[in-house]
Amino acid sequence: MITVLCANAGVDKTYEVENFAVGGFYHPRRTITAPGGKGINVARVLKTLGQPVVVTGFAGGNNGRFLTQHLRSSGIQADFVPIGEESRVVISIIDGAQGTQTRVDEVGPLVTPSEVDRLRRKWDRLLDRSDLAVIAGSAPRGVSLDLYGELVETARKKKAPLILDAHDELLARALSARPVVIKPNLSELQRLVNGQLSVPDGVVEAGKQLVGDGINVVVTSLGARGAIAVTDKHGIWWARPPKVKVVNSVGSGDALVAGFAAASMERKPFDERLRLAVAAGTANAATFGAGACSEQEISKLLPEVKLKRLDAVEQAESAEQ
Repeated sequence: MITVLCANAGVDKTYEVENFAVGGFYHPRRTITAPGGKGINVARVLKTLGQPVVVTGFAGGNNGRFLTQHLRSSGIQADFVPIGEESRVVISIIDGAQGTQTRVDEVGPLVTPSEVDRLRRKWDRLLDRSDLAVIAGSAPRGVSLDLYGELVETARKKKAPLILDAHDELLARALSARPVVIKPNLSELQRLVNGQLSVPDGVVEAGKQLVGDGINVVVTSLGARGAIAVTDKHGIWWARPPKVKVVNSVGSGDALVAGFAAASMERKPFDERLRLAVAAGTANAATFGAGACSEQEISKLLPEVKLKRLDAVEQAESAEQ
């Protein structure tokens, strides 16, 4: 089983509005209201890929009840810590005519120290029956910036490999606990190393630095350019996706994490893990709604993902030929 932490879970409302502009009045062409948050997007794609998954975090008020019931009705185990304040709402407005996406993201509830302690205990119990763990997304107010590091350390003690997809201080402070995999995007990686990075050379060098500090795998998502993975044992890879019509990029990084986690559970070779990750992220980008891509869409894109080695192993093999 895979345990996913979505600390700042909420309700996502996605509207399709052509030629959206500030101050206008619109009737959306399409709407989706669904549980939201990066971890929930990960869990949704894992379910699509046939993986048993449980998602935890904080959930409060009517929004918390909605997301919990909705997840359970869709076949995803939901085991949240109830909180006193209302879970957040995130509004996304997709304008296909102009190719823009507008997001209105509530800050999220204020959780209490006792609620955080309950999450620590629940995380500990869930890891006892987990083969893999994922921490994805932001944290609500009241959560220490060191919490993710604590939870990574708990996973390490339980011998549960962990994938971390967070940003800024939540990510930076968790690195010393040595998550097995981290998945920043390019902007997040640049903030982490405090500098601009070229693609691919700068991304590779930053990844090597993090691997040298004890991270096994650094997968940097690059949007339409795919992802670059720097590893301690499996080389350096660049996976490029096929071109698709982008409908909604929200959740594509989460789908990438889910694809990587699912392939890891199936013990696929590393290059195939990266291939499935990028295929899932690409399928999400071509789908209306975060984490709503189908297994058929992912499978169709899978053989179209192009993989290239960027490390010295490939160079040595070319020289021998």
